[in-house]
Amino acid sequence: MTGALGRRVGTGALWSAANAGALRFINFSVNILLARLVAPKEFGAFAVAMTIYAIVGSLNDVGVSSAIVREPERTKDIAPTVFSITLVMSTLLTALMALTAPVLAGAFHSTEATGAVRVLSLTILLSSVVAVPNALLSRDYMQRQQLIADAAFLVVSTAVLLIFVRAGHPLMGLAFSRVAGQLVSVVIRVRCAPERYWPRFNWHEAKHLLSFGLPLVMSNAVILATSNIDTFVITRAHGEALLGLYNLAFNISGWPLNIFSAILMSVTLPTLSRVRDDPDQLRIHLRAGLAAVAAAAFPVFALFAAVPGPLISTIYGSRWAPASTALVVLGLFGATQVVLVLFSDLIITLGMTRRLLAIRLAWMVALAPTMYFCVHRWGIAGAGVAHALVVLVVVTPLFLITVHRHGRVGLAWIGVSLTRPAIAAAAGGLAAFGVASMFDNSALRLITGVATGLAVYVIVGGRWLRRLVTELRAMYWTHTPEELAAKQVAEVSSTTVGDGTLAHGGTTPAEERALALE
Repeated sequence: MTGALGRRVGTGALWSAANAGALRFINFSVNILLARLVAPKEFGAFAVAMTIYAIVGSLNDVGVSSAIVREPERTKDIAPTVFSITLVMSTLLTALMALTAPVLAGAFHSTEATGAVRVLSLTILLSSVVAVPNALLSRDYMQRQQLIADAAFLVVSTAVLLIFVRAGHPLMGLAFSRVAGQLVSVVIRVRCAPERYWPRFNWHEAKHLLSFGLPLVMSNAVILATSNIDTFVITRAHGEALLGLYNLAFNISGWPLNIFSAILMSVTLPTLSRVRDDPDQLRIHLRAGLAAVAAAAFPVFALFAAVPGPLISTIYGSRWAPASTALVVLGLFGATQVVLVLFSDLIITLGMTRRLLAIRLAWMVALAPTMYFCVHRWGIAGAGVAHALVVLVVVTPLFLITVHRHGRVGLAWIGVSLTRPAIAAAAGGLAAFGVASMFDNSALRLITGVATGLAVYVIVGGRWLRRLVTELRAMYWTHTPEELAAKQVAEVSSTTVGDGTLAHGGTTPAEERALALE
């Protein structure tokens, strides 16, 4: 891997962070406003519509657009066929979703969502136009252009939404706002794409694309269905109002995941694809990516578990306070998911999409009965328990087994990357809980709890955090990866795994033992 590529990764990560952070802040602000204007029942109905849209929409490109990122040298050969496949599938899915909207909404016992489902089907058709440009932007680390398109989406969709809310139609406003935002985003992404392609079908390329893409898209559809089993069970068992409360807690728990998974997906898949034939380079980038994400995400999830009630009551209002019971456990679930995003990218990079599909099928099979039992026993808090239990007991071990047996990078890098941020985050969470419990005012509990938790996290993990920052700067902004690897090999004798540092070179004894077992 060249130094120029390392710097492109670093620049892409910075723009991705700016993109994800800024847009999440804007979206967060809009959601606060909506929570004050829209009742939990209407939020619940829209959650049903979005669940249907997400599952159906995940099938629209049959997983073929990711091939442009994975095989950048073959873009000219495969892009026209990718466009053709995406266009045909999106057209069929749009028609199917619009025609069957009453049946799909009725399955969730939410007839109010029917109109929103029909409107959201239009975004699937629009997505076919932007599938190839999106892949090209990701391939070339063009995150600044992604930021512009995403910002335009939020501005337009928010304006349309507020117009509908003022007119007294919040549910349809939520649906039409996404269509309007998507339309503007498509125009910007197409114009910013470095290359232009038109639909043209090549059967030989199609077979190659579908052999890789079908297991991937099936895997994505399965994971979407799995992550929305809670919506189905809660709506049928407790109705749309309780679903609205749970959906708020789930969205809050997804803040770090949405931000950091967006950063990971924008840089890790193209980066890992370029070094997948070099186990040493692959391990270096995996270790760096996992440590960086854990360092940023773990303290946030710890605070979710420490001060859920003050967080929700202060920001969204007292009528949403019951959602805090679900947020406590969903924080643990979210922390695990952040780690699994990187594992998924590694498995995709190595072309093992069928194994990824098998893992996600096992996830769905385990979650369905667990979710049914836990929701009927403990309500929306039970949904969080079901998610956390299955991902820890079933899913994570399956990912670890797959990475160990077929990833060629061992497992020692995982412990090195996660141990120190996990300890520091746990200490921060406990401190936040203890300090916040000393006050009665909700806002004061939130402020003191967050401030204390972050301070303790920085104190406990400060040395490791400083070394991590130095390491990332060396990898992506100062030294070339080759210079870094040589430096690490030279320093391996003086650096121990027990320090919890990221900057040890080569393979540690623990890693050598792991590699020997493969």
